[in-house]
Order: sequence, then structure tokens, then C-alpha cells
Amino acid sequence: MGNNRQVILKIFRLDKNIYNELASEVSNFQTAIAIYISGSLFSGLAAFNLLRNSLVYLEENLGLIVDILPVQTVNEIINLISELEKLDSQQLFGLLTSFLISSFVSGFVGVGLVYLLLTRFFRKETDFRQVGIIYGFSNIPVFLNGVIFFTSSIPLQIFLIIGTAIFALVCLGSGLKQVYLLRNIEAFLLVVVSGFGSSLFSQVI
Repeated sequence: MGNNRQVILKIFRLDKNIYNELASEVSNFQTAIAIYISGSLFSGLAAFNLLRNSLVYLEENLGLIVDILPVQTVNEIINLISELEKLDSQQLFGLLTSFLISSFVSGFVGVGLVYLLLTRFFRKETDFRQVGIIYGFSNIPVFLNGVIFFTSSIPLQIFLIIGTAIFALVCLGSGLKQVYLLRNIEAFLLVVVSGFGSSLFSQVI
């Protein structure tokens, strides 16, 4: 796979040939799975950290907003704060495990949808592992969510979670475009269908 640092830098720069290099080596499939699972774990922890910090902020400023929000909303916030405080390490581990399983299954579905569209609709020659490599390595930007654990700024945390998710989709589109010689609209279609399809499936399960 070459120098890991160079690979990461090329992905962030949207290098025009990096995904061709990665997809040409079948051995990168295991690495892509590891990246996807690790990235999902990072995203889950980051989202939980944002939720916790937001609830702590609301708790500290509850007196200022109690007259603004409806009574029902205030009660829901208080209940959420109470439930979060009761959450122990075992329950947190269970929630993260469920989140990882759901993320892995939805990712599998996303790869499957892209594979089916490429082979059936766009008539491209590919295999499931090659699509999985692109899907996994395009998830590298979500590791920037690690910054969230070193800042208490809620706006910055929100920006990072949303920004890294969007950039990961951009990387996915870029990878699909360069490996399968797609037009922009075709790559966009694959990303949208994959995203919506996997999201709907994860809600079902």
C-alpha cells in the first residue's frame, strides 16, 4: 500500500490516482474494513461526546431557557440529562457495540448497492472487494473527529462531525469517479443512492 502517511495525504488532497492504486491491490480490502470500523467507532464516540457536552451546557443554563421552551421540552431535556448521568460503562459499551454493528451492516449494504449499480446499470467491470476498498478508504476523513475530544466548543464539534461526514462522501465520489471513469453526475448518483439506501436499511434493523 506504500507509505501510510502519503496515502492519507493523497486522500485528503483528492489525488486523481490514489484510489486506482489502492483498488489495484486486493490485500487492501482488510485494511479498508479496519478503517471503516475504526472510523465508525470514532464517529459514534464523537456524537456521544457532543450529546453529553450539549446536555451539560443545557443543564448549566436551564434557568435561562426554562421560560423560553415549552414545559414538555424542558422535561424531556431533564430526563435526557438524568438518563445520561445513570449511564454506566457497561451500558455505554453495549450502545457502542450496537452502533458498530449497525454501521457495519449499513456499510455492507452501501457497498452492495454501489456494486450492483456499477455492474448492472453502468456496465462497469468490478468486484465487491474493489468497491469495498474505495468505500473504506474514503472514510479516513472522519478520524478528524478526534479533535472533538480535546475541545469543549459545541459549535466546533458540530462543524467537525458534519464537515468530516460530508468530506468522506466527497472522497467516496472522487474514488468511484477515478476508478470507474464516471461522470460527476454518475458518481453523485452512486453516493446518494448508497447513502440513502444504507441509512434506510439501518433504520429498519
